[in-house]
Amino acid sequence: MRAALAILQKDLRMEFRSKESILAMWIFSLLIFVIFNFTFEVSRLVMLEIAPGLLWVAFIFSGMFGLNHSFSVEKENGNLRAMALMPVDGGQIYLGKFLSVTIIMLLFEILIFPIFIIFYDLQLSLQILLLVPVILAGTIGFTSLGTILSAVAVHTRNQQILLSLLLWPLVSPIVIWSVNLTGMVLAGELTSSFYPLLIRITAFDVIFFTIAYMLFDFILED
Repeated sequence: MRAALAILQKDLRMEFRSKESILAMWIFSLLIFVIFNFTFEVSRLVMLEIAPGLLWVAFIFSGMFGLNHSFSVEKENGNLRAMALMPVDGGQIYLGKFLSVTIIMLLFEILIFPIFIIFYDLQLSLQILLLVPVILAGTIGFTSLGTILSAVAVHTRNQQILLSLLLWPLVSPIVIWSVNLTGMVLAGELTSSFYPLLIRITAFDVIFFTIAYMLFDFILED
């Protein structure tokens, strides 16, 4: 656990010092909201239907940048080899990287969500608090899988392309369910499928995290 916390502390200190990932992710998401908001003139009803998808497009594409950046920095600094030689379980290294990527992505989501509300003129109510577990579960599912696949892709020449090819098919169910749940909350129309879908996403999170934790030793050895 000490190794995981050390990696988490190092990554967060580097990120807060440079703010490179969060700033790039924030600007990228802002561009998405601006382009869609000012390019298409649609009714409020249609906007409510597409807004959840736009929000998660911003989350996921910006998250891809964060995942690529997380391991490419380690490769540039020669830290990947050092990590592989560390006398600790690979799962601890995975846990540290997973926590740092997840925290940075959640911080970015906290920063971008108010912009999303303003741009799309969404009405706020107490029910919007239900978005907290939805965004948390969707983000953890994305980062738990993305962290290990990013570690695989960083050794290749076309890192970003390979990460996209590996990650998208596997994470698509979580993203689709998260978009559906977000749409229910924003529209204020929770159906009977809300909690079963949330439990399903959480179950996927646990499965992805457990598998990635157990396999990370083999990824480091390669």
